[in-house]
Amino acid sequence: MGTKLTVDASQRLVVVTFEGPVDMEERERIDALILAHPDFDPSFSEIIDCRLVTRSNVSADTIRAASRREGIFNPTATKVVVAPQDYVFGLARMGQALAEQTTPNVVVVRTMAEALEILSKVK
Repeated sequence: MGTKLTVDASQRLVVVTFEGPVDMEERERIDALILAHPDFDPSFSEIIDCRLVTRSNVSADTIRAASRREGIFNPTATKVVVAPQDYVFGLARMGQALAEQTTPNVVVVRTMAEALEILSKVK
């Protein structure tokens, strides 16, 4: 698994890029790194880039459980998931629907261009 984390305070943006197989433990590990990052602010927006994901070991039950947990970002922060693969897109949409009450500003898109356009309207 390869995961890249970028925290850009000037853009008020966190970008997490997943590569290869992904599981919930990796997401939790990345959340810990984000929280520990000196430039992180919970009001920042986040892009979760899944374009290089080759396999997801995340079950529907895991997504249900994760959707009930409190996130590390403010509830008003915008999160955009870039998921061109059908299976990742479907899992992300499921998470979006289940977390609508606790994390209402999640958008799932297919391309990075769509993600950047959405975030350009947030600022």
